[in-house]
Parts: sequence; structure tokens; C-alpha cells
Amino acid sequence: MKVRSVSLRPRWLLRAFFAMIFMAVTGAAAADCPDRAVSLDHIVWTVPDLETAAADFAARAGVRPAYGGEHTNGTTANFLVALGPCSYLEIVGPKKGVSLDMLGDQAPTYARGTVAGFAFGMRDSDEAAETLKMLGLSVGAPRDGGREKPDGTRLKWRTVNLSGLDFGEGTFAFAIRWLSEPHPAETSPQGVRLRHLILSGKTAAKLDPLVEGASLPILIEKDAAPDIRVVLETPNGPMTIE
Repeated sequence: MKVRSVSLRPRWLLRAFFAMIFMAVTGAAAADCPDRAVSLDHIVWTVPDLETAAADFAARAGVRPAYGGEHTNGTTANFLVALGPCSYLEIVGPKKGVSLDMLGDQAPTYARGTVAGFAFGMRDSDEAAETLKMLGLSVGAPRDGGREKPDGTRLKWRTVNLSGLDFGEGTFAFAIRWLSEPHPAETSPQGVRLRHLILSGKTAAKLDPLVEGASLPILIEKDAAPDIRVVLETPNGPMTIE
């Protein structure tokens, strides 16, 4: 698990001031969701120890992620932090009482701690599927899912898996359409902004038309080794997760 941060170690008053500024510009009201077929919805950071990763992120960024609840797979849970309107970082790891070896084939990805994948947001499933197919991606069959939050409210979504992209072993990309409101970014802690999602590898070039056409905060490095990295702006300064 590699996390790099650059901090000027501001005093607590300055830190509070900058946090308020970030919150003002990164609020995720539903009305601010991009009105386009495909957007960047969230980024998935898989970790071996969920509580430790969330605490480490809070110390480095100056913003504490919120516990999002357990997944229906019965083995993982998450913490969330907003990255802007209708965009968030999902920190995923084994839930309490679950060891890495209980994650099966996914265990190696969680063990090393990595930015394992990301999700495009879909305004309309059929329209988004056609857009993604035009990029040369294979779009899987829609699957409905959900998660119960700690307060008892239920999140519902529809996803499609994407193939045709290679960002390294164990990485993935998918598209999601939210069937419930509000969007998770709206109810997640504010104060962090996404500067760039960096996608490396030859297949990343397939996304060039989408990134340019929709002005997505994604940088493409087609001549670099397959990889996914995230650069964030936080109250404590820039942070890179890779």
C-alpha cells in the first residue's frame, strides 16, 4: 500500500480554514451531477486492513472517511470520502472478523493495497453501453446490487462490467447507474478533491475520446506500464495513492 503526501504542516486554524474552502468547492449536491451519458463516478482503493487504512488516510489528508457499511458478499466493507460532485473514493477491505484468505482469488489484490479500479457513472444504461462499446470496450450484462448503510438506509445500483482495458493484474473497470438517492458523494465527508485519475498502459488510449469529450479528470499514459494512480488535493496538501 503506497500513499505519498506532501504537507506544509499548517497550524490547526489554517487547516480548518482550508478544509472549509475545500468543502465549499467540492460539495456534491445531486443537482451538480454531470448531465452526460458517462461520467467518472468513483475510484476503488483495496486495502488489507480497513480501519488502519481509513485512519492513515485521515492523518495524511486531514479528512476522516466515513464508514459506509458491509457489502452483500459478506466479506468486505468500505469507507467513503467525497472527491467532488457525484464522485468519491471508496476504501474497501475485509470487514471485521474476515481474514485475507477468506477473500479467495481477490486476496492478493487486497494484500498489497492498491488502486484496483474505478467506475464510470451512467445516466442511462442503454445510452452509456453504446458509448462504451464505441470505444472498443466489451460491456457485460447489467447486474443489480445494493448495500445497507449503518443508519439502515439502503443503496441500490445497477452495474455492468467492462473488459478490453488492462491496467495491471487484479485491476478492473465497470459502469454504475444509481437507482437510489442521494448519491453517496453527497453524504460522504467533504474536503478532498480529485486532481487526476491516472491510467497507464496501451489500452488506456481507448478512453481518449471519452476523456476529451466529457472533460473527465483522467490522465492517459499510453506508453507507460499498466497502472492506476490517483492524485488528490487535500487540506494537508497533494496526496498520491498508487
